[in-house]
Amino acid sequence: MNDDPAQIAPATTRLGQLQRGRGAGFEAALRAGADAHDDLIRCIVDDPRVDRQLEERGRYYGELVLALDAPLAPIAQHLTGDQDERLGHEVLAAAWRLGHPEACSLLLSPKTDEALVAGIAGCLWATRWATRVELPPRAAAVWLRLELQNADSAQAAVRHRPATALANLTLPELLDLARDSRFGRRDRLLGELCARGDEATRTHLLEVASHDVVYERVRLASRALGLLGDERLLDLAEDHFARDDVFADPQRRLPGLERMRRSCLADYVQHLPARRALELARAYHSRGGYFETVAGVVFQEHATAADRSMLEAFVAERGGGGSGWDVICELDALGRLADPRSAPLLFEVAQEAAYSHARRRALHALAAMPQLDLAQQALREALWDCEDEAAADACAFVTTFDDASRERLVSLGNSPLADEELVARARQRMQRRG
Repeated sequence: MNDDPAQIAPATTRLGQLQRGRGAGFEAALRAGADAHDDLIRCIVDDPRVDRQLEERGRYYGELVLALDAPLAPIAQHLTGDQDERLGHEVLAAAWRLGHPEACSLLLSPKTDEALVAGIAGCLWATRWATRVELPPRAAAVWLRLELQNADSAQAAVRHRPATALANLTLPELLDLARDSRFGRRDRLLGELCARGDEATRTHLLEVASHDVVYERVRLASRALGLLGDERLLDLAEDHFARDDVFADPQRRLPGLERMRRSCLADYVQHLPARRALELARAYHSRGGYFETVAGVVFQEHATAADRSMLEAFVAERGGGGSGWDVICELDALGRLADPRSAPLLFEVAQEAAYSHARRRALHALAAMPQLDLAQQALREALWDCEDEAAADACAFVTTFDDASRERLVSLGNSPLADEELVARARQRMQRRG
């Protein structure tokens, strides 16, 4: 996680908006044309994302590279000799998929650095923006190698695996099934454990949750005890939630086994009956640390109108001007409550947050209030957002389209880069508009 908002320009600037992946930055860059090249290239070579695993930017920057006819040489030079997958590879892959002549030449040329070809081809494979037969020989070889390395025969095994009669299995056998990648729905295992639910079953689950070292078994046992409303695990859970854990400091970092168990114990609290889980969340949230994390997930599912003011105060304190990564659950909770009084705060997060997933959650919450002018303003901008889910909400809930947004709707409906849900929503909205 990159939680240093000082590295991100203000949200009122074109650079800051492009770094955040906002629709306003996309439109500002289109208006500026070649004058936006430097800002765009800076975003690509100096990755501004808070979480580089989850946040999307490839489609967003790739579309802008094509629309602005931005030079690719600075990106390629930055990536030369680097075999790690980076944002620049994904942007070049997106540009190739969109038919950018210079990007196509990069993959065709025998002079292109091998690591650069591998990085671009790897992104095309991972995103499924290309098939092997579409690619030049060197890129196709990389694509095929990745396909073979990641071939998974587990699905074939599932098709031929006989149905498991769960009622005939012992408790250890049931818990061990959670480790079997060939086993289908884990809720069947939870259902069977809860159906047994006698004292002997609970005692065994307590022992597993407290002392076992296998994540899948510990998680399944913890969830079952939560669903059974058995509170005998609560003291252990609170003990783990209170432990010091500073990942950057080896002396204060929680050992991996304890972090695993803590995660499963969080699942335990979240699976307790809703009223009890919410009571605990209200007590936990002000304690900070991991207590706060557990409480947030509970609020995400069970918050009531009585929690709105507290949730808003928390988001205002943490979300305004910061990255926004630590208010995700609280934003979801406010979205579920859908109180129009939360709209100004949600709009502020959508404008300011550096973490595009926080903006996405705020936009999703605003989509539940489409009658509000603030919601319409934010959603209209989201048609150009870097996150496919944000753009999908915009397609569904924008009420009035101007010429630019109508053109954008058509573009999304025909995009080779957008995910299936976004393309489908754009096309549905185009049909509704006749």
